[in-house]
Amino acid sequence: MPNTPSRTSADMAHLPDILTHIGSLLTPPDLLNCVQVCRLWNDVFILPLYHTLDDSKYSWPAIMSEYDSEDTAGKKDEEWIRKVLYKYGHLVRHFSVSWTQLIDCAFDVGTFTRLHSISTSFIWTRQSKRKQSEFLHRMSLVEGEGGLPQGSGGGEVPRRVMLSPLFADALTPTSAVWKTVREQEQNWETIQKLLLLVTRNPGLRRLKLDRSLKNLAGIQDMSCIYQILRTLPELTTFENSFLAVDFGRVLDLTPKLRTFDFAVAINNNNLLLATPYPQLRSLNVDCFMESRTFFILLNNLPHLDRLSFHGFNNRSEFCLAGPRILNNIPSRLRILRFLSQTNSEDQYIADHVLPWLPHLTEFRIDVLTTIIARALVCHCPMLEIFEATNEESLQEEYSNWPLERDTASILFSGCSRLKVFDGIHHEIDAEKMITLPIVCQDLVVFRCQIRGVPRLSLSEQRSIMVQETGSSGWSEEQEAGYRKQERSRDIQQQVFDRLASLKRLKTVDLGFEYRDLDIFFQHGSSGREKAAQGDYDYGSPFADTLELSLDSGLDRLGALTDLEVFGFESLDHRIGRAELAWMGTHWPRLKVMRGIHEDRKVLRVKRPIDSYKEGLRIYMQTLRSDVVHEAVELLDY
Repeated sequence: MPNTPSRTSADMAHLPDILTHIGSLLTPPDLLNCVQVCRLWNDVFILPLYHTLDDSKYSWPAIMSEYDSEDTAGKKDEEWIRKVLYKYGHLVRHFSVSWTQLIDCAFDVGTFTRLHSISTSFIWTRQSKRKQSEFLHRMSLVEGEGGLPQGSGGGEVPRRVMLSPLFADALTPTSAVWKTVREQEQNWETIQKLLLLVTRNPGLRRLKLDRSLKNLAGIQDMSCIYQILRTLPELTTFENSFLAVDFGRVLDLTPKLRTFDFAVAINNNNLLLATPYPQLRSLNVDCFMESRTFFILLNNLPHLDRLSFHGFNNRSEFCLAGPRILNNIPSRLRILRFLSQTNSEDQYIADHVLPWLPHLTEFRIDVLTTIIARALVCHCPMLEIFEATNEESLQEEYSNWPLERDTASILFSGCSRLKVFDGIHHEIDAEKMITLPIVCQDLVVFRCQIRGVPRLSLSEQRSIMVQETGSSGWSEEQEAGYRKQERSRDIQQQVFDRLASLKRLKTVDLGFEYRDLDIFFQHGSSGREKAAQGDYDYGSPFADTLELSLDSGLDRLGALTDLEVFGFESLDHRIGRAELAWMGTHWPRLKVMRGIHEDRKVLRVKRPIDSYKEGLRIYMQTLRSDVVHEAVELLDY
């Protein structure tokens, strides 16, 4: 027998460490296979397997949807779930739950006591197939035949069993709709079990209570919530779309809280802090804010790094005492995101807000206007990310007034640290792009339309092609067409050269398909059908955009070897197989292409298949099966 090296005890001693490192890189399905190999592997890989329990991923949705069916009796039924949670609940650190049944089991087994995070989402909407069938059946019955009227659980009143004195006079019942009495009682108990599960985990660092919990019960007396928060000294993240809690009181009770996502409509007075809270770093508020409240927040949250809210309340007078409230000390805020701010208050933001944010690195607003762009260049020299991609604003923007062109050029020529420009519905003129002194050489994301390219019409193109095959001299019209074609090619090649000079680019998105948004939004499903009937509704390609052919200079983008995303929706691109073959070869890191996707997956309506686009997509998939074809996320309805 050949000599084989024997494993020393030292080698064996290091094996668990190596396996532990490998386990941190594996997915739960792979980990599940690993735990079945041998006892050593089971001991090592069982820890990462149950480190996170998310009932919306992997096998859990299938298990939960079938747990009460006859086919699973004695298999993966409710008793099996309880046994698994009882045995491995002490290993779970992150519990993300959307099934009320799983909340009940996690509480009842008593082993979930070392959690670092609890996250809820879509509570009550997750139901087993059996319960869904029963619910639909009840809805189909009339009241006299055993059905329950909407808004009433029938004559019987649910028993409100209190699992803890903590909830005395705190919880309120929700509307029964078509829920049975037993279902209302179960919901009543589940909300208590969830909140008590929180108190069993004093080491909790993240808590997410989403708005779907309102389907289980309401909170009439908030004192129970504050008592629960008091038991969480290690809490650093509180995401709350369930309760209108008192902002200042929460900060008093959670000395280590760094992130507060407050997605509940509240009154501005709730945000008026009286004392500083240096612990908070990130705040997201679901409201329009008065300008005075904004400055008070900046003053009393001295270490706030990120602030997100809808926008300034334009129904109130703007506060001009910002400098006095801030004690003439500029804020250290780095990220400011307006979720739905119109340009009606741009002058105020430019004159009275941005001058006090010299450390700003990320800014988001629906529309970049000249006023805002110049203020960012003047007052925010650290700016790295600009974002303007709110799909909800597009209907009004394109229906009622056009956007200012070339506002993006102000940032490109004035913000030397800019790395991301994400404003796909903004435009820059092609000739402006050529002469622009681009100072942001570290740009990674370019999502902006380049328009104004002189392109030949179909009739002009045919006229030149006829002449090139004929023998007679050029007519004056043909000469003009030829000169226009040469000028177009020259402009495009120079534009490609400018883009190619930005060698760190990973995303180049040059447009998105224009639909008739008025039809689409205002007429519901009938509007969607209308939007599918004609190309004029869907959005014909623009004639003044870049032609992405090799003849026009596409190969000049070969320097962008790091490119991962390339989008050309709405462009009259003239891309063919030769261009796709070039992209597949010269962009080795390409992951996503936007422009030859399936239209029906965007509008979710039946449209005639574009055979040319489909042929390009199939060909590209044969060249690069790793490249995903999708629509611009902005309009993925």
